Amino acid sequence: MAASWTSPAPRSPLFLAALRVPLLCVAEARPGVLAVSALRYLAGVALVLPAVPDPDPLKVLRGGLAWVLSIFAVYLFNGVTDVAEDRINGSGRPIARGRLAPRTAGVVAVAAGAASLVATAGLPHAMVWIIAANLVLGFLYSGPPWPLKDSCGGTVVVLCLSGLLSYLAGAVVADSAAIGLVADPATVGLVADPATVGLVADSVTEQLVAGAVAVGPVTVQLVVFAGAATCWMVLVGVPAKDLSDIPGDAAAGRRTLGVLLGERRARRVMVAAAVGVLAAFGLAVALLRVPLTAVLAVMAVGVVAVVLAGRMTGTQAGSEAGSGTGSDAGTLAAGKRTGSAGRGVRRRPYRAFMLTQHLLHITPLLTNIWP
Repeated sequence: MAASWTSPAPRSPLFLAALRVPLLCVAEARPGVLAVSALRYLAGVALVLPAVPDPDPLKVLRGGLAWVLSIFAVYLFNGVTDVAEDRINGSGRPIARGRLAPRTAGVVAVAAGAASLVATAGLPHAMVWIIAANLVLGFLYSGPPWPLKDSCGGTVVVLCLSGLLSYLAGAVVADSAAIGLVADPATVGLVADPATVGLVADSVTEQLVAGAVAVGPVTVQLVVFAGAATCWMVLVGVPAKDLSDIPGDAAAGRRTLGVLLGERRARRVMVAAAVGVLAAFGLAVALLRVPLTAVLAVMAVGVVAVVLAGRMTGTQAGSEAGSGTGSDAGTLAAGKRTGSAGRGVRRRPYRAFMLTQHLLHITPLLTNIWP
């Protein structure tokens, strides 16, 4: 009797579509950005470990999920509002290429934002406000009627606040007392007898002071790292990213650093900022004696990489917009002239910046968890 073979039933188109949309949404939200956002949160956890040796692993994981979901929602919404500019700049992300419908991405972004708030259930109450604040910042950055991304100042403010919130989220979930959000004043000698003295730290301000006294060195280490990493992200990352986006930003009427200064001057600002952030970070590490020498070394290597990438890009770039006037029309023309160098070439400084940013945050995880 001859054997008969039956080919497996093809997968349901509905199943494939359901799998395809989440993957495209992740690609639109930029996996590299999602990864470094998770690392920022984990760095906040790691940097309070000397004061909190045994954080609850499940709470840390849930806090990380909530934070990354909020970042996912913010960047996906940004992709929905950036379609025209991304197409001019030659972006390969799904919405710009027509592989993901903006309406679908918008629905997923709203769902992810709601899920990020739900994920804070059972976490310190401060996490609800941290996640909500990050979502509001994301909307203000990209949403109507006056998106902050249209100006250099607005971009800097949003990135600074969101970056600092990521470290605060990690520290809060690891142990709120480590940063003074639920500090017990009696443990640091602020209350001898609450019934007779009445010095219980009821206000948030008093609790913050109490926590800082209790874990001073850890607080300083967290603040120094968060400040340096945020300055790296904003002062170096913003001009680095602008280099490849000048044509689309100019066409959209944005007043970004690259549009205002032109490509050549924006590169110079990026290089000067990288060197300045490194110098300031080194001075803080030396004066405050915080154990961040390994992070400082990583940043030094990153500065060299960014400077070299900027110089390599400069040798292939066209002349500056409008003979240095920085007008929108001139900048757009200059952006088109630099197109011969290729978007990939113009993104080299940003890649160097991003790689450094990842390594900056991996380093405290290694040194604090496995000293």
